[in-house]
Amino acid sequence: MNQYDVIVIGAGLGGLSCAARLSAFGYRTAVFESHTLAGGFATEFTRKGYTFDVSLHGVGGLEEGSFGRMLKDCHVDQQIVPLRKKHPYSIRWEGQIIDIPSDVQEYVQLLKGMFPAEVAAIDKLFADIRRFETGFTAFSSLTSWRKLAGLLKAGTFFRWTKMTTWEAVSQFGLSDRFTEFFTALWPYYGLPPKRLAALYFFIPWIGYHLEGTYYIQGGAQALSNALVEAIQSVGGEVHLRSQVSEIILERGKAAGVRLKKGDVYKANWVVSGISPHHTYGRLLESHNAARRELEAVTRLETGTSLTQLYLGLSCEPHELGISEEDLILCNEPDSETDYEVMMSGQYMKGNWMLTNYNAMDPTLNEAGKGVIAVTFLDRLENWPSARPEYKAKKKAVTQQILECLEQLYPGFSSKVVVAELGTPRTMQRYTANPGGAVYGYAQTVRQSGINRLKRKSAVDRLSLVGAWTQPGGGFQGAMNSGIMEADRIAAKLGKAERASISTHETYQTPRT
Repeated sequence: MNQYDVIVIGAGLGGLSCAARLSAFGYRTAVFESHTLAGGFATEFTRKGYTFDVSLHGVGGLEEGSFGRMLKDCHVDQQIVPLRKKHPYSIRWEGQIIDIPSDVQEYVQLLKGMFPAEVAAIDKLFADIRRFETGFTAFSSLTSWRKLAGLLKAGTFFRWTKMTTWEAVSQFGLSDRFTEFFTALWPYYGLPPKRLAALYFFIPWIGYHLEGTYYIQGGAQALSNALVEAIQSVGGEVHLRSQVSEIILERGKAAGVRLKKGDVYKANWVVSGISPHHTYGRLLESHNAARRELEAVTRLETGTSLTQLYLGLSCEPHELGISEEDLILCNEPDSETDYEVMMSGQYMKGNWMLTNYNAMDPTLNEAGKGVIAVTFLDRLENWPSARPEYKAKKKAVTQQILECLEQLYPGFSSKVVVAELGTPRTMQRYTANPGGAVYGYAQTVRQSGINRLKRKSAVDRLSLVGAWTQPGGGFQGAMNSGIMEADRIAAKLGKAERASISTHETYQTPRT
C-alpha cells in the first residue's frame, strides 16, 4: 500500500527522529533516502576491515540529560549503550596537553589555577552560566504555565540569545587569552567565538559539563540504526536507495512524493529532512510560493564545511602516545586568525581536532587496530572541481597532515594502513547540502533561536526538519527539530484526521 500518514524525505537525524516520534504516536510513516545507509552524517563506512565513524565525537546528557530525553521520546533509549567519556575534550595549549575535567567544579579550579588574576571574573561567568541554564530549562518547559513562570527566570538566557559567544564570556572583564582557551571547542559549531551565537556554544556546554559527555557504543550508525528499528518495529518503513524527485501537490497542499524511478507514494503530510534549497528548488519547481522561498533561503548565510582525514592504524593509538579521546591541536591561539587561514585553505597554519575512537569505544574495531580522525573547518571553494586537480590536492593535503602527525608522534606514518580524506566536496556529494555544509545555516546571532528558519514551510502540509531549521545544527539540534515538528504534526493530524488515522488498527491511538 502506497498511502501513509506521513512521508519523510531524507534519513538524516532530523528526518529519522521525526519519523520515529510519529511512529511512536501511532502514525503510519515512510522514510525515503537516496543513500545506501540511513543516518546522513550520523553514519559509518569501512575500508580494509576498519570501521570509521563519520562524525560523532561526543554528545552531552546521553543518560538522564537532554539528549537522553530525546532518545526516550523516540523510543530508542533501550537500544543505545552510552559510554561516558573521561574528558569532554583535551587541548594542546602552549605546548602542554590539558585535559578538561568533566566535573564543573574541577573545571572551575583548573581555570582559576591557569588564570589566577581572573578568579573573581571566573566566578561571575560561571554564576551567569548557571542562570542561563536555569532560564533555558524553564523556558523550554512544555506546559504553558511553566513557560510563563520561566519567563521570570530567563533574563540571562534572553540576553545571551542576542550575544555572540565572545560577548557573553568577555562581558565579565575576562582576558582575551582566557576567552580563547575557554571557547576552544568553537570549531565543532562552525564559527569563531566573535561570530558564533552564544546560544549554540552554551547549550552544548551545559550538556557536556552539567550532564556528562558521552560516546555511543557502535558509533553514530548505532543511533541511526536504532531510529530505523523504532520506525519499522511499529509498521513504519525506511526505503534506502530511493531518491525523491518531486513533492506532489494537490490543491496547493503537499500530498505525497514521486521517486526518481517513477513510483508515487501519497500521504497526509510530507516532511523534508534535506536542505531547504533542494526542497524548494528541484522538488517543488512548479510551486509559486516555493520559488519565492527559494530566493529567501538562498540569501541566508550557509555554514562551513569540514575536511576529515580518517586513519586506520596497524597498532592502537596509545602505542604511539595518543591517549586522549578528543584532542584539539592548537597551533594558532587567535580564533579569528585560525578561522581565516582555514577558510583560505592554509590548513597547516590552523587548528585541528584529533579524535581517538579506540579510547572512546574499544569495541568499534578489533583489538590491535587503531582508528583516529583529524578534522578541521574548510569550505568548498578551496577544492577544485576538476577531477585530476582534486585528486592531486587530496593526495597533497593527506601527505601534509601525515607529516605533521609524524612530528608529533614519531613512528606514526609507518603504522598507517588506511588514509581516507573526506573534503567539502565529499560532504556535498553525499548530502546534497550547498557548499557541503555540515551545520546547515551559519550559526550566527541573526540565524539562531527563533530567528532560524522555521520548520513550518510555505507549502501547506509540508514541514522542514534538520540542521537548517530551528533550533539549529549538530546531533542534538537536528534530532530536536524532528521531535518538535513531529509533536506539531501529530497535533494537527490528530485534530483534522482522527477518523482516518483510527483505521490503522495495528497502531496505538496518537497522542495530541
